Amino acid sequence: MKQLVDRWSTLIHERFKPSVYLPMILLFGGANATYLVKTDAKVWVWSRFIGVFLLTLSFFLRLRVFDEIKDYETDLVINPHRPLARGVASFRQVKRGLFVLITAELLLAAYLGFWPFITHLVAIFYSVMMFEEFFLSDHIRPHLTLYAVSHTFVSTLIGLSAGVAMTGMDLRFITHDAIYFFLMNWAFFNLFEFARKTFAPEEERENVESYSKIYGPPLAVFLSLSQGLLGNWLLLNSVHPSFMNRTPSSMVPWVGGAFLIYAITALPFVFKTNRQNAKLFRLTSSVYLLVHYLLVILIFWWA
Repeated sequence: MKQLVDRWSTLIHERFKPSVYLPMILLFGGANATYLVKTDAKVWVWSRFIGVFLLTLSFFLRLRVFDEIKDYETDLVINPHRPLARGVASFRQVKRGLFVLITAELLLAAYLGFWPFITHLVAIFYSVMMFEEFFLSDHIRPHLTLYAVSHTFVSTLIGLSAGVAMTGMDLRFITHDAIYFFLMNWAFFNLFEFARKTFAPEEERENVESYSKIYGPPLAVFLSLSQGLLGNWLLLNSVHPSFMNRTPSSMVPWVGGAFLIYAITALPFVFKTNRQNAKLFRLTSSVYLLVHYLLVILIFWWA
């Protein structure tokens, strides 16, 4: 038992650092839960939100471990220091842990209600299809951007799962406004995905694909910025004027201001593609993701 705990502790510490992932998961789950609570006129129940947080935490942990398994053969050559590559745990041990996590998620979702169970089941199914690379690995793996956007769509499903788990909403009555909101997650996870694989020329590694290799650093930056614009457009269209007793444009100074600051901090890397500016761009992209979801929570609580 101690060995099992040690293996998973090592895997989590090295590949799913709590200091990095927990704030993101808390804000992501909180924003998606807040949206449906507020727009569907529900009462915020902390015990349900604990369930939402645990579902979301387990889901993202599984996605991270899925990636470790998928990248195993590559890691043996390029990243032999990673846990699975250096033999911290076997595939059999890790897959058993994943089965336990999936079972626990389904039981918790079922406890929260019929629609939370159905929604989370769909999200789990999509995540498993991602793991199998939709059985089209030879066709999508060579296309990094297509590969990314087909995987980041899962953020829409887990965001919807968080909202439905919090409210028990009947999916048959989901509104166009809500669809816009949950699609916003897709855009912002694209932003993060594009940014984290954008590097200065001296940072590029042989046999490791990146968006800066494919498009060049300036265009790779604008690829991330385009997703920020799309995500904010989707957010603004997810708010019916009658909900806030004012037009959605009142949100513009907040989300627009945050995006403008992010865009300004990205510009140095556009004009000077060195290591320092690349690191700044990746850091501010991560910070912006957190700030955006924090703003969403604050905006809807103040509405």
